[in-house]
Amino acid sequence: MGDISPSHDHNIVAFPKRRHHRNPISTRKMQKTAAKLGMAGSLGALFVSGFVKFKGAKSLHLYSGFGLLAFTIWHHLLNQPNKRLKRR
Repeated sequence: MGDISPSHDHNIVAFPKRRHHRNPISTRKMQKTAAKLGMAGSLGALFVSGFVKFKGAKSLHLYSGFGLLAFTIWHHLLNQPNKRLKRR
């Protein structure tokens, strides 16, 4: 646990400090890679569903178009410089 000297209150329990582990997707570089892969995947699905006719092609084409739009916006926002608010 922890070293409790006689001068401390014995009702207080000392816990070890937690180490915060970063989630790999939370790093900026991994987010950019995920956005690029998402754009490539949705573009591929959009291309295939536009030429090949099968059951559900229309809905796949529609949703992959929305996915491409969403991944493009995310990619654009990730490549913007960080703006910090200045205190006056």
